[in-house]
Amino acid sequence: MLVRMLELRGISKAFGTRKVLDGFDARLEPGSVTALMGPNGSGKSTLLRILWGELPADSGALVHRGAPVDPGSAPWKAIIGAVPDDDALVDGLSVRGQFSLCGALMGLGRKEANARAEELIGFLDLEEAAALPDVSLASRGNRKRVAIALALLGRPEILLMDEPFAGLDAERAELLTGLLATLSGRGISTLFSCHDESLAARAAGGRWMLGTVAATAAARRSGDSLRWLGTR
Repeated sequence: MLVRMLELRGISKAFGTRKVLDGFDARLEPGSVTALMGPNGSGKSTLLRILWGELPADSGALVHRGAPVDPGSAPWKAIIGAVPDDDALVDGLSVRGQFSLCGALMGLGRKEANARAEELIGFLDLEEAAALPDVSLASRGNRKRVAIALALLGRPEILLMDEPFAGLDAERAELLTGLLATLSGRGISTLFSCHDESLAARAAGGRWMLGTVAATAAARRSGDSLRWLGTR
């Protein structure tokens, strides 16, 4: 029997009388790269916040590898890595300082956190940014990659990203597309919000559509996970 990496079953959320999500169903497979699409106000950030455990759903369930999970729980937090749209880096700290802080918050030992930091700095080609005394001096593209590196610090199974392509030029966007393909090859499932159809077509093998009448049906179809097959 096929066990899904993640299933969303009937996720609903309203703010007052405005229903943002209404019984949303979708799924992710291991190593899939999926774009979360929809117009402004369709619930993309709301859904990501629910998956991050920052916002409770009004109803519905998350199922990870066949077992229900509480998105606010510590076990779920260990499964996911989150990249918010504002990157959430601490200006005034170096790249390695970011890793030290996040490692401590995650309960990692200093030796383990340092070793993992060096591994990710090499993997994401962050040596130039890591040489800067303050991450605020890094380019937007490098800051985005630092945020992704921090999200990968705990070796998550699922990476959740809010508008990771926003503000990137064509070259940086292509590099990020290649990175998502590499993570896919390592078995990491990625869900990222996006409003650009062409970027989604290049970077993702499936889509979850919000804000349309056929949103749930489209998410179910794309959730069968056409895996991303390579970079351009």
